Amino acid sequence: MDSFARFQAAYPAARRKGGDYARELFERAVGKVTEPALFAALEQHKRSAQWQNPRFIPSMLTWLAHEHWIQVLDEPEIPASRLTPGELANRYRK
Repeated sequence: MDSFARFQAAYPAARRKGGDYARELFERAVGKVTEPALFAALEQHKRSAQWQNPRFIPSMLTWLAHEHWIQVLDEPEIPASRLTPGELANRYRK
């Protein structure tokens, strides 16, 4: 199984959209950060309070195209349970 296939399998099933363009964006992302860092960012997002509600999980294509993985790498992980609702909302407005 190649790296993109592993990434696609790790992404929430209902939001795996993007096909060949998602593969291209994945390869661009891996050109900017290491593969383990990208997978770690995905896992951190999956544990976030926002992603506990499927309505707020971006499609795989959107997550890659908007480089949502960068915001996770740029800030330390703070358990969502320790954030106020305002802080939680601001965290995902970047």
